[in-house]
Amino acid sequence: MSDMRDLFHIPDRYFLSHSVGCLPRQTKSALEQNFLEPWRTGSTWSDWMDALDTFRARLAKIMSATPDTICPQSNVSSALTKILYSRKCQPNRNRIVLSRQAFPTIGFVIKQAQRAGYELRFVDGDVTDPSNWARAIDTQTAFVHMTHVLSNTSHILPIKAICSLAKQAGALSLVDAAQSIGIVKVDPLDWGADFVLGTGVKFLCFGPGACFLYASKRVIPDCQPVDVGWFSHENPFEMNIDRFRYAEDAMRFFGGTPSPAPLIAANAAMKIWDEIGFETLRLSISSRLDILCRSLPKDVLISPRKAEKRGGTCVVNPKNRRPLRDALTSASFLFDERKDGFRFSVHGYTSIEDCKRLADIFKIYI
Repeated sequence: MSDMRDLFHIPDRYFLSHSVGCLPRQTKSALEQNFLEPWRTGSTWSDWMDALDTFRARLAKIMSATPDTICPQSNVSSALTKILYSRKCQPNRNRIVLSRQAFPTIGFVIKQAQRAGYELRFVDGDVTDPSNWARAIDTQTAFVHMTHVLSNTSHILPIKAICSLAKQAGALSLVDAAQSIGIVKVDPLDWGADFVLGTGVKFLCFGPGACFLYASKRVIPDCQPVDVGWFSHENPFEMNIDRFRYAEDAMRFFGGTPSPAPLIAANAAMKIWDEIGFETLRLSISSRLDILCRSLPKDVLISPRKAEKRGGTCVVNPKNRRPLRDALTSASFLFDERKDGFRFSVHGYTSIEDCKRLADIFKIYI
């Protein structure tokens, strides 16, 4: 997609979109026009609030949801905290089920919930197998947290099946879509999910600070977040310190004064995705990952070889890592390394030539 490469600032041999997506070229002008210019002229909040509404509407479209179910967040950890403490812990339903393959921040947040009376239960075995989740979920389960695409291996979990298991047990389902939104279809309504959390800093190319919380219309009325602010209010501009009423929609999870700059940057990126289309983007990513996967033997490829089972990252774990690490560093590839292996993500703006160069290095050093 040579035309897509023209829309972004792309470092040479960049394979780190699973960490931070590349900067859209139009972000700078969008911030100048919609953030700095209103600040200079004094039309601040009227213009900035438009950005918040636009963010909710465009993100809802990506997830086939409605804007009233979307609440902007500064990060996933904060959003998860707001959800957990929006429901009172019940002694006979105080279990939170999750996977050890979840991103560490999830575990950090959920462990703190033990102070409110919750217990943790980790899923044993292969987390892509719904039967292992079924064994962990019971009538004592309050929340089931699942990761749509595992950050360390790029496996896609059977979210719809796990959400169904949670519902059957009377538990609330909570999906982390940080590594999937934009490159794998995220559809809370089809899944039957109660909550979905995510960030745009990765494949959506929003930049940091533009995260989100989706809450289904079914659960919103029963949620009473404790981390509130004037934008959690039904009418933020009522300005009566003695009267607080939760917003009727997902904005009850918002909190205090918005930070408009991250939302404006996100809106600039979403304008690009509106023009390109996510199906085109997904096909482009899949074809590039295929180049990498075809160059790798079965015993070193940790991420799935089949497109329908993987996210946007190729994970490689050779027995001797040093030769590959040295070759990649010498060739100035930008990647990262975790316990499960080296991680290389591709995007629609990743050049075919860079993918072929990387595949050639795999063939030599693995």
